[in-house]
Amino acid sequence: MAADLSDTVESHATYLTSFLSSGFAALKHLEQLDRKDAAEDDRPEASDADEQAQGKRHLLPGLGSEKAGKLLAACVAEPSLLSAVYWVVCGHALVGKALPAELQGRTLEFILSCRCQSGGFSPHPNHPAHILPTLSAVQLLILLGRRDMLEVGGPCRAEEIISYVRSLRLPDGSFRGRTAVASEGDCRFVYAALCTLSLLSALADPDGDSQLLDETVAWLLRCQNLDGGFGCRPDGECESHAGHTFCSLASLRLADESGKLSLPPRNRSRLVRWLCDRQCGTAGGLNGRPGKAPDVCYTWWTLASVELLRGRCGKASTGTAADLVDELDMADFFDLSDLRGFIAKCMCSAGGVAAHPGDDPDPFHTFFGLAGLSLLDHADSSRTGAKPWLASISPVLAMPVRYVP
Repeated sequence: MAADLSDTVESHATYLTSFLSSGFAALKHLEQLDRKDAAEDDRPEASDADEQAQGKRHLLPGLGSEKAGKLLAACVAEPSLLSAVYWVVCGHALVGKALPAELQGRTLEFILSCRCQSGGFSPHPNHPAHILPTLSAVQLLILLGRRDMLEVGGPCRAEEIISYVRSLRLPDGSFRGRTAVASEGDCRFVYAALCTLSLLSALADPDGDSQLLDETVAWLLRCQNLDGGFGCRPDGECESHAGHTFCSLASLRLADESGKLSLPPRNRSRLVRWLCDRQCGTAGGLNGRPGKAPDVCYTWWTLASVELLRGRCGKASTGTAADLVDELDMADFFDLSDLRGFIAKCMCSAGGVAAHPGDDPDPFHTFFGLAGLSLLDHADSSRTGAKPWLASISPVLAMPVRYVP
């Protein structure tokens, strides 16, 4: 059993390491192509015959279909690239394996290349700053043990990041993702903003204006729909979704550190029912919204939401069934045996976790699948006494608890 567990840990670590190493190699090839294209643009215009005869000059030596596919994947991944690096590094931390030193150095270089003058971070050096990669950058620096880079005089000064995040706040209390006139508030951006500020110990308003946080809480509460789940926008504008529900609850929980949260008992009761309905009977996995197939990433979004509720995400108990949720185990919400079976089917023998059984793995589903399994194992260990093989993860900050400030 111990040997099997060691093999499982090693296979996931190897998959994540290989993905990150290949990703950085693809980025290097793309940079070479950009330089080659720029050099070609500076040359005199060639005739059609010359173009046809020398067409192969535009390709890097040895660039076959496999490398071309990896370059295409790297281009498509640009809008979420820094977050993908976070999924890999945090996944490594969950399985208890240190990232190789060489990859740590390349990761730090990539983080710095994504830093923008505004104080925020972009998902890729060729993109503008956005709140989501800004959170990923802060999480990565903490995971890599480089908080010194966030200090005064460091290359990623915390005060500049804080200023950037606060600049994204809208008058209604929500946060937008980037500094664009057409950008609108979204619970995902609210979560990223509050999480970033929390990691930098800057949740409180610098001018002592508690009303600002009150307005954010009020906006989040309006995102809850009549079915009990949360949408990404308020007043029923968007359907309920497990990911948006997590972002809203985690944001409310972050605000709760300042004593600002109040989730009405009836709303909690509807939410409990909606979360319980996410398990798909025959497959055993969890889906993100009604009528959809189960997906392993919702193991995290849904179980984390339950953990936030069990962690007293509301006021003192009034004796209602919804307020007694804190006394319930994870097994009172879901059939844990069926859920474990679904997750096991999504795990690949060579390492990594796929969205659905039989699919290829990817870093997004690998991280969130392992993160959800960590919540499941640690919640179950108090009942069974079994020792979890994954590190304990914060259901609020989505980081192993040993790294949480």
